[in-house]
Amino acid sequence: MKKLTYTRLLNETIAIYEKKGSLEAYQFMTENAEKVDGNEAQLYNFQYALAAASDLKEEALGIMKEAILDHGYWYEYAYLQEDEDLNSLRSFKEFQELVELCKRREEDAKKEAEPKLTILSEGQNQPILMALHGDQENAKMTSSVWNRPATQGYTLAFPQSSQIQFSDAYEWEDLQKGVQEIQEHVKELSSHNSLIIGGFSAGCRVALKAMMEGRVSVDGFVFVAPWLPEIDEWKEAMTSLQNTNISGYIICGDQDDDCLEGSKVLSAILEEKDIAHEFKVLKGLDHEYPEAFNESLQRALQFIQKRK
Repeated sequence: MKKLTYTRLLNETIAIYEKKGSLEAYQFMTENAEKVDGNEAQLYNFQYALAAASDLKEEALGIMKEAILDHGYWYEYAYLQEDEDLNSLRSFKEFQELVELCKRREEDAKKEAEPKLTILSEGQNQPILMALHGDQENAKMTSSVWNRPATQGYTLAFPQSSQIQFSDAYEWEDLQKGVQEIQEHVKELSSHNSLIIGGFSAGCRVALKAMMEGRVSVDGFVFVAPWLPEIDEWKEAMTSLQNTNISGYIICGDQDDDCLEGSKVLSAILEEKDIAHEFKVLKGLDHEYPEAFNESLQRALQFIQKRK
């Protein structure tokens, strides 16, 4: 049986919700929330939203209070106002008070938000591996996944977007802003060291855009479940990657409905433009990191280093 990870828990909860309804999804999430490491604010969000959708009003309000009052988390005001799953709570004064508190916290958090870069295992003359988080994730979560035996000997760099969505959850919705931030981070790192850029989901979209525009100079890229909604429109712009000695490694699951097609198109464009790459479709994998990610990373880094 596959190990239950944070991402897998979210994916499986959504799948249960779509197939069997909110109550079974709520029960599944509640039984498993404490078994995974990830964004606790998001785990609370799933629980109170699913409880509310199941008409468990008191349970939902209790979970919301615990998250917002006891832990100090906040959630996006627009989401709290518009999400249909929360409709059963709208007549409660306590709910409206929690929503207003979140609104104030959101305003404060967005005023203070700034791009950050976490650097691990820094050493002289080491190659650099920079990995970008996906949407609703953060640098800490990304570092825990990419800091593996395969990346020993690399300086690891983990950017965190300035675009905060809710507590400890960052996104790359403004693509050009994300590209600018990555460009600035790369400038902070030693220009003498070789750079490989990687990422998960929406992080890959930012990395690819930065590469295409020549905003970062890299030896290669490692993309996991890349979310590339405009990949067809980017075909011509990707000509800029020809004759640059860039090589890439793409990993995507055959169950990843959001990203498999885009990954296939990316691979086809790279093939057409004669850009060295490998594309691995992993059986049974949804929108998540593979369980044997260390082995995948090792193969990816070896593939890129051989072509330098």
